[in-house]
Amino acid sequence: MIEDQYVTPAEWQRHLLPRRGGRPVPYTPEPGAAKVVAAALQDEAGLRGSLAHAKTPADVAAAGLAQLDGDPAATALGAAAVAAFVVGPQQHTDARTSRAIADEWVRTRGLAFAVRAGAELADLRCISRQEQRYGEVFAAPVTRFGAGQAPQHIQGNGVALLLNRLRVATAAASDEDYAAAVRALGELRAAGPALHQAVVASFLAPTEESWVRADAGAVVGRRGTEWLQLLLTTCVTRSERLRPLLTRYVSNHLTSSPEYVFTVAEGLGADGLEAFLELLSSNAAWGDGVRLLLTAISAVPSDEAFLALVERSDSKAGSLALGEAADRFPRRAIRLLATASGSGARAVLLGELLRTQVIRHRAAADEVLAALPEAAARRVSAITARVDAVHEAPPEAVPPLLAAPPWTAGGKPRKPIVVAGLECTDPFELRWAEGEREAGLQARQGYRSYGRRDFDTLEREIRAGRARSYDEVGFFEAAPEALAAPLLENWRPKEFWNAEFWLPALVARYGLLALPAVLAGAPSAAAAVAQALQPVTGPPVAPLMAEYFGRLKTVRPTAAAWLRRHPEAAARGLVPVALGKAGAPRRYAERALYYLAGEGHTGAIRAAAQWYGPAAAEGIAALLDADPVQLLPARMPVVPDWVEPALLAPIELVGGAGSLPDAAARSVLTILAMSRLGEPYAGLAVVTETCTARSLAEFAWSLFQRWQVAGYPSKESWVLDALGFLGDDDTVRRLAPLIRAWPGESGHARAVAGLDVLAEIGTDVALMHLHGISEKVKFRGLKEKAQEKIAEVADALGLSPEQLADRLVPDFGLEPDGTLVLDYGSRAFVVGFDEQLKPYVAGEDGKRRKDLPKPGAKDDPQLAPAAAARFAALKKDVRTVAADQIRRFERAMVWQRRWKPDEFRQFIVEHPLVWHVARRLVWAAYPAGDPAGAALMSLRVAEDRTLAGADDEPTAIPDGALIGVAHPLQLGADLAAWGEVFADYEILQPFEQLSRAAQALTEAERTATQLTRQAGVKVPTTRVLGLERRGWRRAAPEDAGVQPAMERDLPGGDVLMLDLDPGIVVGLVTEFEHQTLGPAFILPQGSFTWNRPKGRPLSSLDPVTASEILRDLAEVTQ
Repeated sequence: MIEDQYVTPAEWQRHLLPRRGGRPVPYTPEPGAAKVVAAALQDEAGLRGSLAHAKTPADVAAAGLAQLDGDPAATALGAAAVAAFVVGPQQHTDARTSRAIADEWVRTRGLAFAVRAGAELADLRCISRQEQRYGEVFAAPVTRFGAGQAPQHIQGNGVALLLNRLRVATAAASDEDYAAAVRALGELRAAGPALHQAVVASFLAPTEESWVRADAGAVVGRRGTEWLQLLLTTCVTRSERLRPLLTRYVSNHLTSSPEYVFTVAEGLGADGLEAFLELLSSNAAWGDGVRLLLTAISAVPSDEAFLALVERSDSKAGSLALGEAADRFPRRAIRLLATASGSGARAVLLGELLRTQVIRHRAAADEVLAALPEAAARRVSAITARVDAVHEAPPEAVPPLLAAPPWTAGGKPRKPIVVAGLECTDPFELRWAEGEREAGLQARQGYRSYGRRDFDTLEREIRAGRARSYDEVGFFEAAPEALAAPLLENWRPKEFWNAEFWLPALVARYGLLALPAVLAGAPSAAAAVAQALQPVTGPPVAPLMAEYFGRLKTVRPTAAAWLRRHPEAAARGLVPVALGKAGAPRRYAERALYYLAGEGHTGAIRAAAQWYGPAAAEGIAALLDADPVQLLPARMPVVPDWVEPALLAPIELVGGAGSLPDAAARSVLTILAMSRLGEPYAGLAVVTETCTARSLAEFAWSLFQRWQVAGYPSKESWVLDALGFLGDDDTVRRLAPLIRAWPGESGHARAVAGLDVLAEIGTDVALMHLHGISEKVKFRGLKEKAQEKIAEVADALGLSPEQLADRLVPDFGLEPDGTLVLDYGSRAFVVGFDEQLKPYVAGEDGKRRKDLPKPGAKDDPQLAPAAAARFAALKKDVRTVAADQIRRFERAMVWQRRWKPDEFRQFIVEHPLVWHVARRLVWAAYPAGDPAGAALMSLRVAEDRTLAGADDEPTAIPDGALIGVAHPLQLGADLAAWGEVFADYEILQPFEQLSRAAQALTEAERTATQLTRQAGVKVPTTRVLGLERRGWRRAAPEDAGVQPAMERDLPGGDVLMLDLDPGIVVGLVTEFEHQTLGPAFILPQGSFTWNRPKGRPLSSLDPVTASEILRDLAEVTQ
């Protein structure tokens, strides 16, 4: 393989403006070109009118009319005049017509005539085929540019497209035809044409270097010649001749087009590197332009080009280009990647590319190895050693499913059983879960009409069809039920904006009367409709949920929840569809029934089928009894070329028989490609049963890294799902930081999918990281999705999100007393934790140290290094949860969370890590019937994990009481006593508790509905955003993507809304450097700033909540 010669990549061929001697671009005239041209000339009257126009030059008019009349002596100018009328107007961008005209010129008159006509066309313009004067329409002229301002034909213009086609024909012509074409162009140049015609001649015959040099000298520095300079960039073959042509205009247009970039790259060859790097550094290119330039650099056969890509590999475009360069120049890649350095994502990319080339090109790696520096040679040798260590399993050990998968067996698929005439006649029913309807009724107040007219007026307007959509919704939410209910039968919402707020509320208020309005939103508001229909069963609901489950990834969890909630009703509604005619509804119904069967509802499905009769029972039995491994998708997925089993980690068979051969590993890839989270292909169970879990996790991660290197193509998003099926705790530790970073790299959707992966892995470590993202991540959208996912997981376990968080704190291998002994052999150290959960060590002398001392000569050579490594890992691990735990307990105090005594003991007092925080806080017992009420007593967790009161005497939790972190407002006279106890014991608190300044509303504020003490204060936007650390959030964006307020949830479900002016711009949070604070209101959840109901009195705030709100606002305004 030659790596020091420039070769134009074959994949560029379709973009090239070719030159003789370069990469050939086939030229075959369009077979139907004559018909296309004839169709384009249908407006012959208009064309003749343009040629006869007084402003059309006489010679152009005569030549054009001769061409139209079929005169055998018609000239190239005449052909150009006709073409100018057809493809010259600015609105013309039909590439097929431009190509057809060029092809017809070549076919009927020869190449020499065609190129001469192209040069003539460059001097003609027909801006529009018609012009208007005084309201009348006239034919527009065909005029010349002449010696005045040069034309500015951009790449998509019809003239430019026609000239491009002529260049292809010229480059592919025979020697004889090419010579004739050059003579024709030479004659035109000798006649002293306009500069732009001469440049077009050079463009059509770029191998005529003397023409190119002369024209480049004529256009450089001359105003109005930008298009000509752009054309000449595709003709030059030396970098120093390109550089003077690259004005800002030319550079911007050049880098926006693959035709120009790749043509320039072919012309310059290896000499193009300097120019491309200059274009990159000048910021002349952005977006696709950067990608094109990096792709061009990837074809340059030099170390400098390769290293330039290494330096730019942090971007997606740079990493893809580096991968292309590595594939083209494997020896160079091995040599340079082995010595390249990087950190984070770049290190992963460089390592993966090196491993890829070493495995693909083993002979080249062996050749390069001897010349590498020692450290680089070790890296390469480590890769080859791992490959050589793989022991392939014998054929008889490979599971049959992987050796001969059903999708390779051929044969006819099973013929589906169709039972016609089945119909579900179940009545509609409402089946409310506990508290569900009450929550919906409360939420309904979030969407109101403006209240400008009374309900009777709105009722008449709705009947007449004249009401606005938001007034209609407000009417049905708030109008008297006797007035609104009769209209529901015929009411269909005009639009479903923010339907997630009001559709469930309508069902809560009106029950089955709201169904027609809800079902009307099925095509356009799937998420809201699926949520609103959760308590509803009836014939159309099951097929709709099956469709959502099978078609809409984002709505699938909600649809799956309905299926699990109503398995019997779902089965009765789906059996007729699953036995109906072939098509999408049947596929969706079958898939939903398979899902229900997998959830343990096979009995319900068979009972439903039996209710429809023996034929239905037989058909469903055949469906359920079929070997699930034989149930293949209608269209099998194609594993992409960048996924090569040889490049992935080996999959080891259980029992030590060896690793899967490449063919069997490819079967695993196909199985993964067929599987979706929540709906794995049945063969995946065979894989996990017959292969070791650890090797599968490594296989999935190596597959994921290939996906990374390929630029995360969305078509192969199943690769991310594969981590959910096969990943382990190590996978989680690698994946979680990427999920946190992806939204900042335009990867929000990928990050949200990553949350599903963490939930699917489902280990304590996975859920801990998921919870951590839900608590703290700088991207609001990702944080909210993580909170939703945590709520789903908690709900499935019968827990609240807070209870789940209690169970997710790892113990990190600490002893039950919360310590850890690190043995150096000759000495030992005990690990402890300070008030911020930062670990320290204490020696035998009791002295605290931040770090372990380095192992010495007297220390055990095995134990001491292992202990040091253990402490380093502990610090790193605890750092991931420490801040979250402290923040969690402060939030528990502010939001007045309560624990049952047994949960308090199990998950807090007895937890090896958490208790280090718990013993530094004052706790209180509260009555179970009034958890936000006054404290019954207060206590702390003593060093021996017993409970002590403010008098330092042992105490116990009263029977039936709940436990919470005490707020100083709730401690009363005990507050001072606790201050003395903590001072005497030198207990430092993890956050302000006993020293927390308490604030209260004034009497005037308590009776008001607005809190105004902060109103009118102008503060930096960044300080307002700091409220997010205190549990506030930005309000939903409204007009122009501006978030007009900050919100804070309140106990009981309301929100406090703080107005901002001018508001925060989504994605540009510092667009406005300052915000003027407005009043704060108590509003129902889901209210909008532009449509808010009357606020509730501030007296509805309990003292702790009021104090914390005032404290937050004081911090912002200070």
